Amino acid sequence: HIPQGFSPNNDTFNDWFNIQGLYDIFTNHQLQIYNRYGDIIFEGNNAKPWLGKFNRGLNNKGSLAPVGTYYYILNLNDANYKPFIGWVYVNY
Repeated sequence: HIPQGFSPNNDTFNDWFNIQGLYDIFTNHQLQIYNRYGDIIFEGNNAKPWLGKFNRGLNNKGSLAPVGTYYYILNLNDANYKPFIGWVYVNY
């Protein structure tokens, strides 16, 4: 299950982009998050889930992503699966 939204507001509920089963089964996955302009804002893996913060780009590293829709490419690095492409909404 890939959620279509989350709220990284530190209320301990839905605080990160939690793709259920991903972190236990596909431990070599790669996740890329893009903004609406097509700029990559986050790259993660099993050790680095997306908590709603930027880790790519010149000026925003460590900043929380503004409210809005973001696009992802999830590569499971498994020959039996094609990459998943979709969107996720971030709200606080």
